[in-house]
Amino acid sequence: MRSFNLPIALRFLLGAVFALAAVAVGRWPTPERTLATPGGAEVPVLSLVVAARDIEYCGPATPCGPGHRTDTIFFVRAVGSEVWALAVPRDTRVELPDYQGKINAVYGFLGPEGLARAVEWAVGLRVDHHLIFTMDLVAEVVDALGGVDVYLPAPMDYDDNAANLHIHFPKGRVHLNGEDAVKYMRFRGWVGSDLSRLDRIKEVLLKAARKAASPEYWPRLPGLLGTIWDRLETDLPLEQALVFLPYLKGLRLHAATLPVVEEGPYLVVRPEERARFLRAFFGVGAGEAVPLPRVRALLYDGTGAGLGEAFAEGFARLGLPRPEVRVVRPKATSEVRVDEAVLAGRFYAEAAGLPLVTRFRLFADADVIIVLGRDLLE
Repeated sequence: MRSFNLPIALRFLLGAVFALAAVAVGRWPTPERTLATPGGAEVPVLSLVVAARDIEYCGPATPCGPGHRTDTIFFVRAVGSEVWALAVPRDTRVELPDYQGKINAVYGFLGPEGLARAVEWAVGLRVDHHLIFTMDLVAEVVDALGGVDVYLPAPMDYDDNAANLHIHFPKGRVHLNGEDAVKYMRFRGWVGSDLSRLDRIKEVLLKAARKAASPEYWPRLPGLLGTIWDRLETDLPLEQALVFLPYLKGLRLHAATLPVVEEGPYLVVRPEERARFLRAFFGVGAGEAVPLPRVRALLYDGTGAGLGEAFAEGFARLGLPRPEVRVVRPKATSEVRVDEAVLAGRFYAEAAGLPLVTRFRLFADADVIIVLGRDLLE
């Protein structure tokens, strides 16, 4: 087998992609805003609303195009190669001068600019641009990236004849093409309903983003962006998206859900909890040396292979509070669950390469719960 210098190859390939990007927009892109890193380098910074329009039906099993609601809403912040994706639940109540109600209906009344203002109100952070897409575009992107793999703790079975939606996936590891990925994201049949659906949407989008960050897909990106950009509803110039292509090599993704509480038919943001969450989620990079809160962490080992003690020891060697290990009946999927100790949860999740699930006031006996499932053995 021929050996080669991987860093040089990566730099060459990335340079070629960036050159193609420059050709696509007719000039070398320059960022709208930059931020100085601790080392003094300037990196591009961008925050935007990313939302998906639902499907409107003219009659049973007769879709007539994108609807007026956005049931999938994310606040995305990118700083160089660091990207945070914060899901905003669709039933979150917002109070704007010209609209009060659920955030998923704002788009139909006030358009994308109004949705951007609503997300600013809910999240409490600046929004630079909006990007509105439809699920058929998600399917095309997933197909272009060769699909994504997911692990199901139980079979997915759901039929909605009126929407012509039929979801039938077996338990275990499943490879999803674009059409199936959209079905997986739309499924609402398990406990947790909308919040669980948001977790699945985050999972698919982040897995697609990680594949896009892989060098083998870089040559496709300028063409893929150029193909779909005209079909997006956005005020973000393509050249500003292309600014971030050179940062794919070191891409680091973080995802969570905005903390909310139920009040009647709404989910409500409480400013004090939001402020604490934002400081933990956006405020400190997980690779930096920062003091961790002294949390109680539990590790549920449901692999059936005795991995718990090894993981606990590994966390301790990384300077994380060593979790107490409990052996439980086999569980399907692995994840890190956290309520208010978001910073500590991020460290555990990123140290183990596991998804972070943010829920508030769920755990009475621990601040962070690490679940090891059989998907680790697949």
